[in-house]
Amino acid sequence: MAVPKVLLPLTSAETPRRGVLLVIGGVVAAAYGLLAAGFGQMYGQPDVPRAVITALVVVTAAIVLTPPFLHSVRVLDALAARTFLDADLPVLPGRGTSASLRGAAWYLALLGTGAVAALSLLVCVPVAVTLVARQSGVTVLDRTLGALGGLPVVPAVVLAVVLLVVPAYVFWWLGELLRFLAPLLLGPSAQERIARLEEETRQLAARNALARDLHDSVGHALTVTSLQAAAAERALERDPEFVRCALAAIAATGRDAAADLDRALGLLREGEAPTAADAAAGDRTLADLPALAHELRTAGADVAVTLPATDRVPHPVSRAGYAVVREAATNALRHGDGNIGIAIELAGSAVEIEVVNGLAGGGGGSPGTGRGLAGMRERALALGGEMTWGVQERRWVLRARLPWEAS
Repeated sequence: MAVPKVLLPLTSAETPRRGVLLVIGGVVAAAYGLLAAGFGQMYGQPDVPRAVITALVVVTAAIVLTPPFLHSVRVLDALAARTFLDADLPVLPGRGTSASLRGAAWYLALLGTGAVAALSLLVCVPVAVTLVARQSGVTVLDRTLGALGGLPVVPAVVLAVVLLVVPAYVFWWLGELLRFLAPLLLGPSAQERIARLEEETRQLAARNALARDLHDSVGHALTVTSLQAAAAERALERDPEFVRCALAAIAATGRDAAADLDRALGLLREGEAPTAADAAAGDRTLADLPALAHELRTAGADVAVTLPATDRVPHPVSRAGYAVVREAATNALRHGDGNIGIAIELAGSAVEIEVVNGLAGGGGGSPGTGRGLAGMRERALALGGEMTWGVQERRWVLRARLPWEAS
């Protein structure tokens, strides 16, 4: 059975936890109050030099007013808010002037609400106990009751019960107030939230790029090795030399794929987003297209490559170009008739790529319509380029343009 909301402060386990935090704030507020009262008394002593008192006040104020602005204190405040208020806060609060000012505001809010909570506890509980004790015949504290001392039994007991539950409601509602203020004063600012979202977006993009690279690399390796193994099986009796070359190519392709997989898993195990340098480690460029063509030929494809000198192509563009060609050739190997044409052309400050293959069985299906084509298009768009594909004259044609900024 659900507890009525009006009774929630009396039944919830959160009430005493909130009360602990508030009482701590009240104790600290009382310490500040005692300091202020002490200095007030000193100012009332004519035999104490005012200059000495002023110096003590300045030094003491500097000491007691510094903690609210310290990052370590904000860390403790955030930990206390999460522990006692179940506030939704990051592990570490932010730094900077804005965070310091908001942390000081939280400190003041805690001291103010703590003072009210402690006062309610120190007033209500003793009065309630005294009212009950008076009805039991103990009259030693009657003078503290004032006009309440003359109450009849029933009103006195009712008032005592009310006074005993007042602190619980004070703890609950002041705790609600602090819980509302905690994210505003101890949580990240709007700028920090935007920066965090941007960082998460960068990490997600980097991980997506890593997943795309892994898909391309392992998918290519599996396609090539399976076709190489099939070709080697067909030539086992009539061409042992071809079989040896195919097996060597399978081993090399497997090693490359294992290295790519190990690198990707290593980055993921570290729990950090891969950097650009990490993503580029071990990846190949347009200069490695002859080796790719050799792999494809070993797998049984008839490959023609037109490749000019690519020394002036920036590494990120060259790397993306190789990845596009590899994925397009892998799709052609899977779905085409085995005749693949790869043409690379440098047009100003851009690489133009064309991969053409015949359709298997003369059909009109598209070689690769899943993640591969989407990944290739992502690579092109990331560089400000474009990519198109489709059937032209009973051939599958993929074209991509990858530009770069001329220096």
